[in-house]
Amino acid sequence: MQRLVVVAAVAALATAGCSQSDTVAVTGTVTFNGQPAGQAEVMFNPKKGRLATGVTDASGHFSLSTAKPGDGAAPGEYVVTLAEYYPPDKPPALPRGGGLLPSRFPSKYADPAKSPLTATVERGKKNDFQFDVNP
Repeated sequence: MQRLVVVAAVAALATAGCSQSDTVAVTGTVTFNGQPAGQAEVMFNPKKGRLATGVTDASGHFSLSTAKPGDGAAPGEYVVTLAEYYPPDKPPALPRGGGLLPSRFPSKYADPAKSPLTATVERGKKNDFQFDVNP
């Protein structure tokens, strides 16, 4: 009987660690005027919930993170915004007199209220998005 209790306790602990994650993997590619958009910050702005972000590599590919690197985004609907990515060790020169930092992307892509880019992240689906941005 004591052995049965130990086996049941071990089984309960093992299944407790197997709970479903709140996030799912999200990847994609950003192109600007048909060319890979490297060093772009991609932000998935949720209608509710937490922001997910990623940075494109030289080929325009990104992977999103919410709470830890590469963990993806929570399922739901998002408005996608884009901005220039500046590494923490290489900050850009600030514009004289203040104002916004220069960006290759039109300003509407940086504003969640104006961006035409949207995405629906779904559990159990391949969440790989393609965004082709034009000037």
